[in-house]
Amino acid sequence: MGLNEKLRAMKEASRGKLPPEIRRIMADALQSVEATGQHLLALKPGTAAPAFSLEDQTGRYWSSAKLLMEGPLVVNFYRGSW
Repeated sequence: MGLNEKLRAMKEASRGKLPPEIRRIMADALQSVEATGQHLLALKPGTAAPAFSLEDQTGRYWSSAKLLMEGPLVVNFYRGSW
């Protein structure tokens, strides 16, 4: 089983554990994003991200270009506490 199939199976398994009202909230949120067209602006798989600079929790700025000179770069985005 490939990664996509594993992720799909995990997604379906976790969906089944959510109460119906939570699944409805999530579906409504997804429809809202799709209605704005914002999902069309997302980078497609394999597309290089534009260069960026981000501040860490200590106030230090990190440049993607500089980090990429040291090797591959992985960026995580956390959705927050909602």
